[in-house]
Amino acid sequence: MSWIFGFIGASLSRSRREGLAAFHPKGTVYRGASYYVAVGGPAATTRHGRHGNGGWAVCGLGLRVGTDATTLLDAADWRRLLAFPAPPLDTLDGHFVAARWTEGHAELFADPLGVRTLYLTTLPDGVAFGTRPIDLARLAGGTVDLETFGAHWLTFNLLAPLSPIRGLTRLGPGGHARCTPDRFTLSAKPWTPLETPGDPDAFRRTLQALLRPHLPAGRTTSLGLSGGLDSRLLLALLPPGTWQAHTFGPPDHPDVRVARRLAAAAGLPHRHLCEPVPDAETCLTLLREHAALTHVISPASTALGGRYYARLARDEAFLIDGGFGEVARRQFFNRLLRRGRPALRHRTPGETILRFLRVERADVFTPEAIAQMEAGALRQLAATWHTLPPAETLGPEAFLDLLGVRTRLPNFFGFEQNRLDALLPGYMPFAQPSLLRAVFQIPLRLRKNGRLFRRLIRDAAPALTRYPLVKGDQPYPFSLPTVPAILWTRARARLRPGPGDPVRRAFLDVMRPFALEAALEASRHFPAYDARKLQVLVESYYAGKEHLAGAVDWWLAFEVWRREVEPPR
Repeated sequence: MSWIFGFIGASLSRSRREGLAAFHPKGTVYRGASYYVAVGGPAATTRHGRHGNGGWAVCGLGLRVGTDATTLLDAADWRRLLAFPAPPLDTLDGHFVAARWTEGHAELFADPLGVRTLYLTTLPDGVAFGTRPIDLARLAGGTVDLETFGAHWLTFNLLAPLSPIRGLTRLGPGGHARCTPDRFTLSAKPWTPLETPGDPDAFRRTLQALLRPHLPAGRTTSLGLSGGLDSRLLLALLPPGTWQAHTFGPPDHPDVRVARRLAAAAGLPHRHLCEPVPDAETCLTLLREHAALTHVISPASTALGGRYYARLARDEAFLIDGGFGEVARRQFFNRLLRRGRPALRHRTPGETILRFLRVERADVFTPEAIAQMEAGALRQLAATWHTLPPAETLGPEAFLDLLGVRTRLPNFFGFEQNRLDALLPGYMPFAQPSLLRAVFQIPLRLRKNGRLFRRLIRDAAPALTRYPLVKGDQPYPFSLPTVPAILWTRARARLRPGPGDPVRRAFLDVMRPFALEAALEASRHFPAYDARKLQVLVESYYAGKEHLAGAVDWWLAFEVWRREVEPPR
């Protein structure tokens, strides 16, 4: 990944610097009497340099969105910005963390939406910070913070910008940290949409500008294409240029079949990447790398996708991804909106709200651990809830969309961006402050049911409306709005079950020896596990109960992440 690892102390001996070097990958190192900063990763997502008796570094991408195109900040741009006493980083789009340091002092900054983040920890002889949480956890002796992790496991994701590793503090959206040898202080400025009236056409214009990045010669812009609505809108609005589309997964999956037809209809080169599941050792290596950067945001088998991004990186691709389009389609927290609307008026959210945010992953923890996790999730929800304008002021739909921006974007998409920046440059057009400002000014009737997306696709590329959309592994007609689409796909799944997930099945087959052994011994190393539940789950799946595949896949992701945080002694 593009990464930063730093330490500010009163003084640094040679042996201390050599000791710090053991906790980060190889990279460029800046040394001073009281600081040690290492920076590394792909050149396209890493910028750094010296300044006076210190230096600066940036990981990620900074963007300036113009009227008809988007400019990526280069090293000279960052050097100028970070020379300001108060760098105006809240005016930028993109996803990034920035650091600047001098003797005895460092400052750290996060992008306005918190898509990239840093972690900090206080040690007996100084303050350490970095973008790779596992490195800091090993330096500081961090452990799994089950109370904080609870929201991550029991709901969609973390509900506040916290670290699920005890001993580490996380820099939140719009965050600013000041570090001295004995302490650090934090401030944050959570993103909020403007209240001024908007230009009805601003969304389309801004999205088209984000689809025109000025790239260095030799880069091919690659659009992640699926059967969903978000990537289809991006496809419809693509400008002329050096473009291709890419899709991952088994060739018979509806997403792949529809994406191939869409690309052909648009006259776009299409790369379909699908490889056999590798051996257990390779799977475990991929999973460890994935878990170390993403904090269990997805099941273990999704780690295999890293191979495909590495392939795109070798071909000098620049990634455009349709992630986080849900806000513009008014798709976040609809279960809460439909069934828990009265509770939105409460300024102190409780169990009622949390119940509508719950998801099922794997029932492998003791009742005491679950109670601890639930208490932590409630505290996170209340902390974030109180930073939002009242639902009566914004309206319930806009309130929930802003809750999605504050929780889902940094705590799910942000962790995934952390992983992608390790491999290749790119960004999510729907996850940019400039576009989100336009989104919140779109009339609600246009955002509901993806009406605006469908209208823009019909206007820009009507041929693309002839192909079905895909939800899960079920296709449905392009014209169906949200609720009828859900009913359609559920009914179709009962009558004509989809192909399921052959990659997951093959992955779990390869991981069978590791999973059975880990389930047998895990509770001895992690008391929060319910040993009987865990063993019954894993053994039952491998005895033929295939409906348990999802739970085993999620548990494996947690178990490998736990081992990365708390490596066996």
